[in-house]
Amino acid sequence: MKDKTRSVSGASMPCVVVLHEVWGPDLHIQGVCKRLRKLGFATAVPSLYRGYESLLTPGNIGKAMAAVWDLSLEERRNKKKVAAELEAKAADADVAEILAVLYDQGFRDGMLGIVLDAVQAARERHAKVATLGFSLGGGLSLAAAARPGHPDAAVSYCGEPPSHQNLAGTAIPVLAVSASDDELMSPLMPRFVEVALEEGIDLTVKIIPGTQHDFFNETKKERYNQAAAEEAWDATAWFLAKTLGQRRSLSKK
Repeated sequence: MKDKTRSVSGASMPCVVVLHEVWGPDLHIQGVCKRLRKLGFATAVPSLYRGYESLLTPGNIGKAMAAVWDLSLEERRNKKKVAAELEAKAADADVAEILAVLYDQGFRDGMLGIVLDAVQAARERHAKVATLGFSLGGGLSLAAAARPGHPDAAVSYCGEPPSHQNLAGTAIPVLAVSASDDELMSPLMPRFVEVALEEGIDLTVKIIPGTQHDFFNETKKERYNQAAAEEAWDATAWFLAKTLGQRRSLSKK
């Protein structure tokens, strides 16, 4: 299937590869790209679900996430726990298939390959390239930072931190934006910071008080926090200007 990576022209501009949440490249991601372009950055949006678009639709993913929302990330990777949860909630038969794909390590490795391919493609046209990911994409942004062919900088919003082994060797600046009350990611942050300090990683952590996972996503009305989102965006704009260079004012207008 044809890659859905889209890029804005402008070889002299730094480029930000934007990595979508589990919901796919939706209106939220389109809005992020518009904000980045106003800051003077080109953007590229790879389809992380390449080859699985017919299965991983927003509707299917919504059903799957609802079925396992009460489970931790570790539990979601435990087939027995997932099966018991699906049985308890009388979930549709196709939900198990969707979850098996989403939490399969091979599929995750494939998505990381897509990210690194997008970084390489952007580098052919732009002198500097960063990744900026949200939730699912945030974890991939952090993972890509330690791999060969990594970007020049990485930003993660509420992304799952890599393991110690997969984080070691990160040699680029990293910004991790975290929600203080993120039931999925908050328990993982102390160890992430500890490992980053041990490895001498150039890590900036921005924890936004009183926020939950998805606080930055304006399409998730029950969790979106406008003031917190603007605070996080200011930190992101500063970080990208610092690491990639800045062509325009950081004005929000």
